[in-house]
Amino acid sequence: MTVKILLVARDAAFRERLRMALERLEASGETVEFHEAADGNRAMAMAGQVHPDLVVVEIGVSPYGGFGLTRDIKAFDDLTCPVVVILERPQDEWLGRWSGADALVNRPVDPFALAQVARRLVEEQRTGETLGTSAPDVASA
Repeated sequence: MTVKILLVARDAAFRERLRMALERLEASGETVEFHEAADGNRAMAMAGQVHPDLVVVEIGVSPYGGFGLTRDIKAFDDLTCPVVVILERPQDEWLGRWSGADALVNRPVDPFALAQVARRLVEEQRTGETLGTSAPDVASA
């Protein structure tokens, strides 16, 4: 089965590192299809077209930031995908929770932790059950 992942980050090199980490899903038998956006406006347009299974958002994305983008994705009726927010600072966890993020990952990003969180969220999305708690996961390096 193909997993569609939307990566949203300003820096192309950072998106590449996220892609490399999430390619680990292929090791579990999934085919991963990546879509990328460097800004929030493009990300919203792509999400509406692609209907991703997972969105990974860096908080520094402009024009309105990763938290605002997460809220917009969660409010979009046609999208039901989980969103992982990459935090710059651990003290911003409350903003991630406020935005509706399904998981929070602190920088520097641990690729193994990100892949594990992504795998769990995709499995939950497919089965319709929540395997974790109601509060978003927080993964640290």
